[in-house]
Amino acid sequence: MTLRNAVLGLVAESPKTGFDLLKDFDVARSVLWPAPQNEVYRVLRQLAEEGLIEQTAVGARGARTYAITGAGREQLIAWLREPSDYTLRYEPMLKGVFLGDGDPALRRQRAADDAAFFKAQLAHLERIEAERTGPDPRRDARRMALHFYRAMAAWADGVSSDA
Repeated sequence: MTLRNAVLGLVAESPKTGFDLLKDFDVARSVLWPAPQNEVYRVLRQLAEEGLIEQTAVGARGARTYAITGAGREQLIAWLREPSDYTLRYEPMLKGVFLGDGDPALRRQRAADDAAFFKAQLAHLERIEAERTGPDPRRDARRMALHFYRAMAAWADGVSSDA
């Protein structure tokens, strides 16, 4: 998944400023991955130059609001129809491959650290899920993340008990 597609999808949900997008990419508030500020603004400029989004307003302190264009919506739909890349590039999984090479104390500590992280993410997402009412375009993604973190927490707990 590219930052470009994520920005296009977020602007398709509703018109947004660069600042709005930065909040969407804040890990503490979203199921999206973090994105550096300069990258978000670079992608906004590129999408606007390509006619996939357009500036619709200029607000306080020059904040530009962008909306998706018809061409942008077509590109977003085309991307959604493409086969997904199912390659897992998740560092905790890579470390899991080599945990057997470490001593038992390292294995237990790694599993405990991972379990703490996964459970904290679960608690955060469960809190968001409980607070949301009405239409929520991110509900499907959040539910996927909940299942993922539950599975990862169960794995980490299993490693801890095996060690």
